Amino acid sequence: MFERLVVIQIEKIPRVFFKSTNFILTVIVFIGTAILSATSVSADSYAKRTECLDCLITGFYKDTKHILTSPFHWSKQNLITFAVLSVGTSGLMLADEDLQDLVQDHRNSTTNRISNWTNRNTRRVKNLTIGGFYLSGVIFNNKKAKETAFLCLESVILAEGITTAIKHVVGRTRPCGNKGAFNFDPLEYPPPPASLSFPSGHTTTAFALSSVIAEQYRSTPLAIALYGWATVVSLARVNSNVHFMSDVFWGGVIGIYVGKAIVKFSKPGASKNYRIHFIDKPDYTGIGVGISII
Repeated sequence: MFERLVVIQIEKIPRVFFKSTNFILTVIVFIGTAILSATSVSADSYAKRTECLDCLITGFYKDTKHILTSPFHWSKQNLITFAVLSVGTSGLMLADEDLQDLVQDHRNSTTNRISNWTNRNTRRVKNLTIGGFYLSGVIFNNKKAKETAFLCLESVILAEGITTAIKHVVGRTRPCGNKGAFNFDPLEYPPPPASLSFPSGHTTTAFALSSVIAEQYRSTPLAIALYGWATVVSLARVNSNVHFMSDVFWGGVIGIYVGKAIVKFSKPGASKNYRIHFIDKPDYTGIGVGISII
């Protein structure tokens, strides 16, 4: 049953294989996940959460509860960090229109091609990565790869859910709506056209996926590649004039926080006392928003 749950995330196979670009993407993602699965050590500690559907559902419930209730357990340092991030977001909002004009003035055929590709394929990369990790885990009998597939699925579902809820509560108009950076229609249903700008869903997805894999495999080159890809996805949304810079900034915060927290909570015997802080160690190399769970 779990195989169906994860593998169903893969896009319709016939359509993928009949499009050369999608076929190449599928091969690249599968080879990458296969290499990680084949070269990493299969840890027995991952067995319990991948052997039965009940365990997976229980794990998802517990991790979701920890993420959603975490603000109630924040320490003074947590609150200070949240305040700093909020002030940073406010500062970006004040500069959003100028930054948007700057990006739009420098748009060209290359940035447009990159943006169009990432806009179309971000969710496909997510689906293929999750399915690729699970399938390669089955092929190489690697429980860590299976665990990574579940944690990625769990992370993106939860992060996207949080982002979607915030979108509807805030109701910010997208830059393409031409109403400025401070036009909001909170809690409007159905949402007005060109709304739901804050935060960026594509950015949240990219960073939620990247942070899980980076935390699982702890490789600096891999982390740079993953966070680099997520950053390109973020900037592509600004280039396409569908998000302001502050939208993608907060989308990155949500994605990284959820992804790192999900991995932390999944570890056997992990402490449920946690806090967030800015990255200050060279082994936590990343591109984008720098926060970590400890």
